[in-house]
Amino acid sequence: MKLTFPPIGARIVKSSIAVGLCMVVYFIRKLLPVGNGIPFYGALAALWCIQPYSDTTKNNALQRSVGTLTGAVYGLLFLLLFRRLGFAIPELVYVSASLVIIPVIYTTVVMNKRNASFFSCVVFLSIALTHSFDENPYLFVLNRVVDTFIGIIIGVGVNDFRLPVRTDKTTLYVSGLDDVLISQTSNYSKVELNRLIRSGVKFTISTTRTPAELMSIMKGTELQLPVIVMDGAAIYDVKEKQYLDMTYLSPTVSAETERIISECGLHCFVNTMLDSTLLIYYGDFRNPAENALFESLRHSPYRNYVHSEYRRNDVNERVLYITVLAEKIDIFLLERKLRQKLGASARISLSDSEYEGFMYLKVFSPLASKENMMSKLKEYAGAEKIVTFGSIRGKYDVYINDGGGNATVKRLKMICRLHGHF
Repeated sequence: MKLTFPPIGARIVKSSIAVGLCMVVYFIRKLLPVGNGIPFYGALAALWCIQPYSDTTKNNALQRSVGTLTGAVYGLLFLLLFRRLGFAIPELVYVSASLVIIPVIYTTVVMNKRNASFFSCVVFLSIALTHSFDENPYLFVLNRVVDTFIGIIIGVGVNDFRLPVRTDKTTLYVSGLDDVLISQTSNYSKVELNRLIRSGVKFTISTTRTPAELMSIMKGTELQLPVIVMDGAAIYDVKEKQYLDMTYLSPTVSAETERIISECGLHCFVNTMLDSTLLIYYGDFRNPAENALFESLRHSPYRNYVHSEYRRNDVNERVLYITVLAEKIDIFLLERKLRQKLGASARISLSDSEYEGFMYLKVFSPLASKENMMSKLKEYAGAEKIVTFGSIRGKYDVYINDGGGNATVKRLKMICRLHGHF
């Protein structure tokens, strides 16, 4: 297996800085007459607080704080009780500590802080098992709490530190998906993209894929604006999970397209809208690629495949686009016939498929284009202008030719900063 060596990220650097600051505080505390604690506990707390997002950091800090205080209180009560009873048998202390774990965890449950249970147990056991027989265990309890809160403060401070950077919040940035965002992607892309979106950058995606495919690929990305899907046939609101705008094939063009496809001995998938639900009608498959495609997608909760025998074929049917998956030679012949018969009444697109030797052909309304939808999206977002990212030279404002993914997000970060340039 080929090893990859990604660059050292900001989170790794911040973790090192946070631990280093905990050591500095420890050295300073050694010079003071108030106890010096153990830097190990502060460093652990700081590392726990170094997270990709500020809200996650604050949530982790709260968990650690509640867990530390709960465990420290039970640890102190445990020490006081055993000192009061005069017990000094290690085995008895250890067995008793295991029983006290029950009220420790139960307390976090009652407080509705279940995520703090682990830290409560760690703090309690570190006190009960390792310092019950110290001459002054109470000082350890105090220092244990102080160490943790020093680490939390340092961790939150280091994690949330940002150099003052102003970003462009008036431009709509539209990125392609394949070979632009999803090629060579990593968690870095999603984290940095989410940070830009949270800072107010107007970012969205334009893709030939369906909303279901897009949502699956971009899972974990906090898209706020609607996206352009199906190669410009629709605008989809990922937050509300509904279509905002759609462009349909005319009934006559749709019927003529299906007739020509049938004459060529081919099968097609007809993508229609029923209310706000996407229905995909299919017939008898003519090749193994169609069957493989159907089997791989039919279980998706976002797709609704219906056999053509149940199709109504009435005047109210609204066809978004028609898809043919066939061998390349058949696709080229079909394309020629469709262009001869349909002319300017339809937009035809070809693309490679994931099945060797097969291609996709899709038929759209001539008004179904990414450019038309971007104009509508610009107005919806209240943007002053649009900057596009894509992998076709000369077609987009920003040409992506270096693998996409992380590189695309880095370019976006550079450009959306005020006074940035292409």
